[in-house]
Amino acid sequence: MTNEMHDYLPPNPPPPPDEPAGVSYSPWSSDPQWGPPVWTPTPQRPRGSGLRRTALAAFAIACVGAGGGTAWALTTSSINNPSTGSPSGSSNNIGNSPGTGNNPSTGNGTPSTGTISAATIAKIDAAVVDINADTAAGSGEVAGTGMILTSNGLVLTNNHVIDDTINIRAQIDGTGKSYQVKIIGYDAKDDVALVQLVGASNLPTIPIGDSSKVSVGDAITVLGNALGKGGTPAVVTGTVAQLGTTITASDDSGDNETLTQMIQVSAAIEPGDSGGPEVNANGQVIGMTTAGQTSGNPTQETGSTVGFAIPINKAITIISEIRAGSGTNIHIGNAALLGVAVSPDQPGVDGSSPDCTASQATSGAWVSGVTANPAAGAGVTVCGRITSIGGNTVANTNDLHNAMESFKVGQTVSLTWMDASAVSHTATITLGQATFPD
Repeated sequence: MTNEMHDYLPPNPPPPPDEPAGVSYSPWSSDPQWGPPVWTPTPQRPRGSGLRRTALAAFAIACVGAGGGTAWALTTSSINNPSTGSPSGSSNNIGNSPGTGNNPSTGNGTPSTGTISAATIAKIDAAVVDINADTAAGSGEVAGTGMILTSNGLVLTNNHVIDDTINIRAQIDGTGKSYQVKIIGYDAKDDVALVQLVGASNLPTIPIGDSSKVSVGDAITVLGNALGKGGTPAVVTGTVAQLGTTITASDDSGDNETLTQMIQVSAAIEPGDSGGPEVNANGQVIGMTTAGQTSGNPTQETGSTVGFAIPINKAITIISEIRAGSGTNIHIGNAALLGVAVSPDQPGVDGSSPDCTASQATSGAWVSGVTANPAAGAGVTVCGRITSIGGNTVANTNDLHNAMESFKVGQTVSLTWMDASAVSHTATITLGQATFPD
């Protein structure tokens, strides 16, 4: 139950290149008639304005990802398993309150063993949702998993499951009524999101455990929308392998993000599992499936036996910040909009459109399209390069996406770009509102 999956049916793609091992969130087809592509199709779609790089979506092994041939398989990654770690503890007002405290990677207490009963799994299933959405670029569909936190339908999931998407829907236990989903808020840096099932009431909720009490060797059960197939969540078992793990992952566009304090597990994670629960032997959720590791060519989507989960204590702390409407990395509602599409490489070099091979711009993030205000009104042009925004120097698409994640809708910032003739321009712009989360 792992990666971001793309609904894309490529015609005879070229052989995949050799790549080093990495944490993967690459594309899969959510159409069982066709199944997943064996490797990443080309070309890539342009990156969006404030469209956060879905590289984080890429983070998650568990999201059935965006379409249009966009690849989120990672080309590089590093994994740091410290000898000691301190997964965050928290208190909260959602469900059962997890405890607080630090937990070294060697764990506290004696590792638990055994598996949970079918009745317990069925109870948790009733509070797990399949999440499906269309990509904001209109190039495909995505699928992932979520967990119900409140009886009126607040749902915890990964940010990468819902970023750059529209028309988000959810089904409880993958069956029955389909709910429209409203974005409450998200933390793109930590890959946590809170959404609302519109019109929901009297719903069961997940049993929240205490991730500070997790130990290496503990038995875990993972539930999720594996391979985006829908229906009752798939179930696999495994064990906790490490605590306090830090993973740094890069996708093929050069975007990268780092997640800390992760729970590393040995379990058969599949695409579509992102945002789903990892459950201890007492039937309590102690983590949210977020990422997985592949070996060899990371664009080849096979199940991973090395997975990573955000500790539930950390996730609930972030959810509390979202509900309060404040926090360092918290965004409420949809993303801020700049109104450009950007490319990690010079457009046109590989024969793609637009052809920017004659551009004299020497630095910054390549502009492959001007899609809306404020960029259009400011005079930003295709084949130019954005060099700074809001006081943040921009050398590449990753810098631009990181900067956009810190901005709010309606915020006024300074934008500097270089046109195709290498002439620099600066304008003060007011960021718009995207129709999608970042």
